[in-house]
Amino acid sequence: MEQARRSRKKEQTHRTIMHSAKVLFEQYGINNVTIEQIAENADVSRSTFFSHFDSLDSLLTEIAAEEINDIFFAIEADEAEPSVAAVFRQLNSDTYAYPYLMGELFMRSILSPGESAVARVDHLLRTEIGQGNYQKMLEVFDSKDISAFIFGAYFGLIFQKFMNNEPFEDPTETNDKIQKLIKFFKNQEEQQ
Repeated sequence: MEQARRSRKKEQTHRTIMHSAKVLFEQYGINNVTIEQIAENADVSRSTFFSHFDSLDSLLTEIAAEEINDIFFAIEADEAEPSVAAVFRQLNSDTYAYPYLMGELFMRSILSPGESAVARVDHLLRTEIGQGNYQKMLEVFDSKDISAFIFGAYFGLIFQKFMNNEPFEDPTETNDKIQKLIKFFKNQEEQQ
């Protein structure tokens, strides 16, 4: 019983540190936050931080992995719709909660050596596109291209909000646009 309580408390502390870091990273930027600030914001000691994470990089890696895992969980939970739509619905939800942090995490992941977390999502999209109702599009483009078009359109909408200093208040506006694009790509066969 005592072991279970300690385990729950340790997990809660871990989540508190991660949440505090997300809030600070979003507010000040990844490069402007220290371990001390995260520990203070989470109301834990510096040594407690290090009992959960080796460094800021390991914390960022875990935050990025958590965000990618959220996407995969959303796909599994959303069997009524194609996974491509579920991926971008979850990505949009995460982005609107932490727009600056998500932008930085995705860029870090894309630019990191080896297979990135974003590459895992891209691979999933390619598989779903290859198996989905994209036959007409696949006559002209391969699944890698279609995945890039959808990712590019999504990040184009997000970057446009940054460039125009628009607030990230209503996630439905971006989600609706990207879902319409996905539907358009899928329905090309009907429109020819």
